[in-house]
Amino acid sequence: MKRSWISIATVYAPMLGVPVLLYLYLAALLLHSDVSSRILLSLIMLGLIVFGVMGFRDVFLENERPANFIELKEGQPKDHGHSVAAEGEGSRTVELLVRRFNPSTGSMDDHTFRTRVHHFSTVLDALIDIKQEQDNTLSMRYSCRMGICGSCAMVVNGKPVLACETNILQNLKEDRIEVSPMQGHPLLKDLVTDFDDFFARHKRIKPHIVRKDEEEKYLAEKEYPQTKEELSRYLPFSYCIMCGLCVDACPVVNVNPRFLGPQALSQVQRYYSDSRDELGGTRLDMVDRLEDVWDCEFAGACSVVCPKGVDPAFAIQLLKSEIVRKDLTGNQKK
Repeated sequence: MKRSWISIATVYAPMLGVPVLLYLYLAALLLHSDVSSRILLSLIMLGLIVFGVMGFRDVFLENERPANFIELKEGQPKDHGHSVAAEGEGSRTVELLVRRFNPSTGSMDDHTFRTRVHHFSTVLDALIDIKQEQDNTLSMRYSCRMGICGSCAMVVNGKPVLACETNILQNLKEDRIEVSPMQGHPLLKDLVTDFDDFFARHKRIKPHIVRKDEEEKYLAEKEYPQTKEELSRYLPFSYCIMCGLCVDACPVVNVNPRFLGPQALSQVQRYYSDSRDELGGTRLDMVDRLEDVWDCEFAGACSVVCPKGVDPAFAIQLLKSEIVRKDLTGNQKK
C-alpha cells in the first residue's frame, strides 16, 4: 500500500502541486509581498528536488516486477500467447479428439491429445500447443488468430466454427472436445481443406463493382456518394470474410455439389443492391438457374454459423424476389 501511494504522489504531485505553488508565487508578486514570494519560491524548488529524486529512484533504482510476471525456468518453452499462461490460475487439462484426414489412405483417423488450457484458451490455441509440443505433423490453416482472415475454419463438436473464436472450456463435453475438418470442401490433409472450387465460384459472380465506362476507374472525375438508405441495402452482406463456414453448413451443398452455394449467392445480392454497380439484371441472369439460386431450400444453417453476422439465407431470398419481379414486370434495377 505504501508503494502505491508513493507512485501516485510521484505522478500527480508535480502536475498538481507545482502549478498551484507557481500561481501563488505570481499572486504574491502582484501583491508586492517579497517575503511571501521568497517562501513560495523556496517551496517550489524544494518540491521539484523531492519529486525529481522520487522519479529518479522509480526509473533507475527500483527493480520490482509486476504481479503477473512469469519467470521461465530453464528448459521451459517460451510463451506463445497461451502456453505459459495456461500453467497459471484456472488452468486445467483437457482432451482433444482430432479427426484427421489421411490423404495416403483416404480415411479419417482419430487421434487423441491431452493439453493444458486456461479460461481464455481457444481451440486454435490448443491445436498450436499440440503441434509445437506433441505432434509437429498436425496440419491446419490459420493466420490472423483474431476472427478476420477466416483461415482457421473447422468443425468443433459437430458445428462449423472459426477455431480462433471458439473458447475451448465453454465447448467441453466431459473434459473432451472433438475437432474435425469441414466436409463441404475437398479434403487435403488433417484439418486443411481445398478452397480452389470455393474461390472459383466466388470469382464467377463478378464480385466487384462493374461500371459501363471501363476507363472510368482510371480517369474518374468525381466521387459517387451514397445515401444511408442506399448503403443499408448492401452493407449487411459486405462483411463476408470468405471463411467457407456457410458452405460447409449448407445441407444442399453437401448433397448437390453443383449448387453455387450461399457465399457466392449472397455476394450476388450484395453487388446487385449497390447503387454504384451498373451490371444490373445481368447479375440476376447469371444465377437464374435451378442449380444456382433456385436450389436453395432456405434451411438457414448458413446464417447460423456465419461468424460475422452475415445472413446468406436472407440474401438469397431477396435475390429470388428480384428475379421474380424482373420476370413479371420486366423492370430491373438499372
